[in-house]
Order: sequence, then structure tokens, then C-alpha cells
Amino acid sequence: MKTVNLTRRGFVTALGGLVLGFNLPGCASLLPSIDGTIGLGADPGELVDINAWIRIAPDNTVSLRMGASEMGQGVFTSLPMILAEELDVDWQQVHAESAPAAKVYRHANTDYPGSSQLTGGSASVRGYYEQLRRAGASARAMLVKAAADQWGVSPGDCLTEAGHVLSGEDKLSYGQLAQAASRLSPIDAEPKALSERKLLGTSPARLDLPPKVDGSATFGIDVQPEGCLNATLVQCPHFGGSLVSFEDSAAREVPGVLDVFELDGAVIVVADTFWHAKKASTLLQIEWDAGQGAGLDDARIGEILQEALDRGGKTLWKVGKVGETDIEAIYEVPYLEHAPIEPLNATAWVRPGRVDVWAPTQAQQTNQMAASRIAGVSNDDVYIHTTFLGGGFGRKSFNDFVNWAVKVAMRFEQPVKVTWTREECFKRGQYRPRSLCRMRAKLGQDGYPTDLSFEMASQNVAAEVVPPALANLKPLIGEVIAGGLLHNPYAIPNQRVDVAVVDLPIPVGWWRSVQGSNNAFYRECFLDELANAAQVDPIAYRRKLLADSPRELAVFEAAVEAAGPLRQRQSRGVALFECFGSLCAQVADVTVIDGELIVHRVAAAMDCGTALHPDGVKSQVMGALTMGLSSMLREGLSLSDGAVQQQNFHEYELLKLAEAPQVTVVIVDSGEPLGGVGEPGLPPILGAVCNAVAAATGKRVRSLPLGKQLQA
Repeated sequence: MKTVNLTRRGFVTALGGLVLGFNLPGCASLLPSIDGTIGLGADPGELVDINAWIRIAPDNTVSLRMGASEMGQGVFTSLPMILAEELDVDWQQVHAESAPAAKVYRHANTDYPGSSQLTGGSASVRGYYEQLRRAGASARAMLVKAAADQWGVSPGDCLTEAGHVLSGEDKLSYGQLAQAASRLSPIDAEPKALSERKLLGTSPARLDLPPKVDGSATFGIDVQPEGCLNATLVQCPHFGGSLVSFEDSAAREVPGVLDVFELDGAVIVVADTFWHAKKASTLLQIEWDAGQGAGLDDARIGEILQEALDRGGKTLWKVGKVGETDIEAIYEVPYLEHAPIEPLNATAWVRPGRVDVWAPTQAQQTNQMAASRIAGVSNDDVYIHTTFLGGGFGRKSFNDFVNWAVKVAMRFEQPVKVTWTREECFKRGQYRPRSLCRMRAKLGQDGYPTDLSFEMASQNVAAEVVPPALANLKPLIGEVIAGGLLHNPYAIPNQRVDVAVVDLPIPVGWWRSVQGSNNAFYRECFLDELANAAQVDPIAYRRKLLADSPRELAVFEAAVEAAGPLRQRQSRGVALFECFGSLCAQVADVTVIDGELIVHRVAAAMDCGTALHPDGVKSQVMGALTMGLSSMLREGLSLSDGAVQQQNFHEYELLKLAEAPQVTVVIVDSGEPLGGVGEPGLPPILGAVCNAVAAATGKRVRSLPLGKQLQA
């Protein structure tokens, strides 16, 4: 894929091509007023609001515009596949490009009411699926009608094949039909039947990989418009703290430094290059007031969570009535940083009546709204140019890094690129919250649980993005804190889930798989504890508890079968979890020698309904479980006076390539509604590995990260 910055009218004028607009329900008169592709430097020329998704050139090249952000998860392939399938075009002629922020590019939310242009919650394919199918079918019908009109036949007498319309001996390419089709009104056409599909369900080459390999891909960090200034910022390291004073004389003496100033409690350094700005920022002498952060360290946070747990919280779900229990355990996970390889950055150009933002963002819609408020212009005057993302994992769905770019750019007449240092990214994150979970159970005479309760204490990640009245509603708390524990697939007669929400000045947010990253660890490890107490093999234990959940059992059995027989001197752990509409089961085989853990193999089974791009699904499961394994082994943030102590990767160690296990992924195609893919592969790995560790050592890991616990 080569992304270019052609205008709609320029495209038609230069190439005589077709730009198709679709009158989809709820989308009339909402087409964007500017081309928002990620290419830079082209003269935008005169803009024409007639394009929604599809552009076809005379050479039969089909350019498909994507409302979702490509951050490595493959949506610049899976989403174009949906359109290409309905259009019936040759995949070798398909290109993809980023769409601007506009209402027409919002997708139906999968877990909440309404629609949004947001890449997160494993919702891109699920959210855009029907919308893109209908758009592709409509375009195909228009092309067929244009050919039928030219030949004087009925559209029913025409067929399509690889970007051509055929009728008897007659054949025209889509490119040849472009002009005629562009003059037609949109046609509401039925998408293909499942039996007619040729592309979906296969694994064509990903469109985003060639430019990433040859270096032509544009990431946010690559953006440098002509005349662009570069800036970095230093924010208060103490959450709940504030700026007292700063001395900048040494910083101003660095060559290339243009300005140093205070803005909204942070110190901004502007220079000709980022490196000059960064060097100057290290010479600032800043005094901070810890404020609410004073005394807020790991021990105090632990006390606050434990106190909330002991006070009890809201009951979010129950079945039957949980009675007396005799088995109890408390599990804990730490704060986690997202740590994408590409640091936070955004470029903004603020002019009278217009704001342009280039950013590696997951949230075009809220970026646009926030920038319009900051700059005092209408939403329609803010243009979001979405670049590729060098990782996101939820962090780049927040607006703060874009907001800073707009605020700084308002002081200058040219574009300004604000790049966060890695240290700044670590100390001012939107972390996965630290949480506690106390689980209690009672076993029946057969050794299987009759009563099970989960009591959780955690911050609420939704509180960062929605009004308090909504954030504290039980359904939302249940989703973002206790999701996956509600409606447990295991057949246990009496169950209850309670949640105590904790208020702390530490910002928290969506981290890959959100609540699943900890809840799978809690539930699946405790279930193994119950199996051990009953002296029943954990695999057999789950099989019986899943007897009334055939879909879950099928996924679990697929993972166990893929794992094969256990090797000598190795130990095995299993886990199963559902989130974002998909089920994933994993089997991990490990050894522990002298306190050192080796994860040899992981077999994973994924049921996402139907895999549109099977290789992409497998890649996402592999990447997700690797990220989960990394968090389980060593990742975790500690605080002192409300300040994060880990400042870079030497203190926040990630999984190394040599430590990555061999991974086998099998896909269970259940035919159920489409589920997410990017996140569901992460949660089970924590429970599977920790259960394997317990099988190998007899030591139950209840607090993450694992660290050196096995050497104690």
C-alpha cells in the first residue's frame, strides 16, 4: 500500500476516475469536507464532499478509505477485504488510506449504545462489518447498472469478476465504468450470501506491511510539515501535584531553542529540532509540590484497596444465594504502563478558523471535539490526519497528547510537533489500574463448587472519559471492572460479584483487554486452587463445569488437543476467558529450574465467530498472549509520593525475544456473531502460565508480576 494525499476533485480531474458516495442510513449530508489521508506535502486544491469509502481509477486501482486506525492489528487489510469482497475486485489492485474525522466514518458501538470513530475494544471489524458490506454492495450495483445502461441490457443479465462487469461477450473494467457510475444515485443492494464469498476467510497479503518494510509508511513520529517547530514538555511527576517554579536560563542557552514557557502547569520547550528541545528540557531546574500525591506510595495504595475491599462494594451480579464458604484467596495485579514503542506525539497547525492535527491516534472523533474546544473553532474546522501508530494498546485513545500539541501550536504561526520523551510517557500515563480480588468458594461433597464469590477493589477506568453519573452506573462498572466474571460459564449454582470503586489521583485507562488482563488471572487461578483442593485434574475439572456451555467447551477442548501430550519434566496450566465477543483458551507448558521459569509452548484456541482473515487472527492471538506474558513476568509500576518510579525500559523490562515461547493457534469457527480479535488473546495467558507454575513448584502465585517470587 502506498498512501497518497490526493484531493477528491484532483483525483477525478487528473485521472478521470470515479468517486463513490453512499447514502447510508444516518449518513446523509455528513461527508467530510477535506481529504484526511496520512500523506503530507501535497497541495490539497479544491475539496469536494462526494467520497465516503471507495475510489476507483481508470487503471482499475481501487482505493478504500478506512475509518479505523492501523496500529499493527491489521485493520488496513481486514476492513478493505470486506469492501473488496462485496465489490468483487482483484486484491492486487486494492489500496487503503486513512479517513478523516467525520460522522460518516463512525461505526456502530459493539458494547454500548450509539456510534463512534474510535479504534478500541476490538470493535473495528465488528463495528464496521455491516456498514462496509452495504457500501461495497451498493458500489458494485452502481457499476453493474452503468455497464447495463451502456449495453442496453438489464442489470440482472450482468456478472462481476475481479473488477470487471461481464454480459455475454461484453466486458468492461470498473475503471472504464467510473465516469458513468459516478453520475448514478446510490443503490441500496443486498450484500453477497456467505456461499458466494471468495476473499473473506482467506489470508491475502497485508496491505500495510510493504510500506512498513521499505520505510515509506508515515507514523506520527515521521510527520514534519514545512516550517514545523519541535517541542517537548515536562509535566508534574506527582499525581495530584503542581508546579511551584522553574529556572530556564541554562535551557535557553542550548542552540536551536526558541522558547521556554509554562502552560497549564507544565514547562514547554520549543526548538528547531526535537533533540535540541529534549536536551534543553534536561537542564531545567523545576520545583514541584507533591500535593495530593504526598505520601501516596505502594504501601498506602495497598491499604486503600484493602480497606475498600473490607468495607464491601456494590453487588453487580448474582445467581442463587452464596452461603458460607471455606476456601478463600486474595489476588492482586499492579499498575501497568502501555509502553508502545512509538512515544506519544502529535503535530498541530492552528490558523484562524482552521486547525490541522497529524497524530497516531485511536480516537479521531474525540480528538476533533477536544481540539475544537481548545482552539475555539467548530468541529468542522478541525481536520484530523491519522497516521500509522507504532503501537497503541489503548493509550492513544486518550486526547492528552493531541491536546498539548494544539495548546502549544496556538502560540505560533507555524505547525508545531510535540513529542513526549520516553520518561514523560512513563510518568504521565493512563495506566491499567492496580486492583485486588478476594475470592471465596465452598465445595460440595463431589469436590465441585456450590458457592463462589468475587469481591473486587479497583479504580474505574471509565471515570476518565465519561461523566461521573454515567461512570458509576452498575452496567458500566460491571463491564470495565468485573467484565468476564459476570455470567460465568462454569456451572456453579450460587455466584456473586461485588465491586468497590476506589478514588485515587492516579490516572487509569484502557489497557489491552482492559478488565480481562486481570480477571482471567483471578478466576482461572482460583479455579485451579479449587481443583487442587478437590484433588481433581484441572482439565477434567473444567470439562465437567463447562458441560452446559458447549461453545466454551469446544474452544477449551480445541486448545487442549492442539497442545498434544505433555513432555517429560514439564508442567502444564490451562485457562479460558471470554471478552469482546470472543472466546480464547490457552494451554501453557513450562519448566521451573532453580527458580527460573521457562515457558516452552503455548497452544491457543480462538473462537471469534468467523475469521475473516485467519492469518491475521492468529497473529493477533500470538501478539496479545506475548504482551500478556510480558506483563505477567516483570512489568509493574511502583509509586512514591504519587510519582511513578519506572522511567524507561531499563526499569520497566519487557519480554525478550529469546524468552518468547513457541505458539500454536487454532481457530474455532463457530459461525456465531463476529467477535473481537485484538484483545481476547491476552487474558488467558496469565492464568495458564501461573497455573503451570503451581503445578511445577506447588507455589501459588497470587500477586503479579512474578518477578523473583520463584527464587524466594
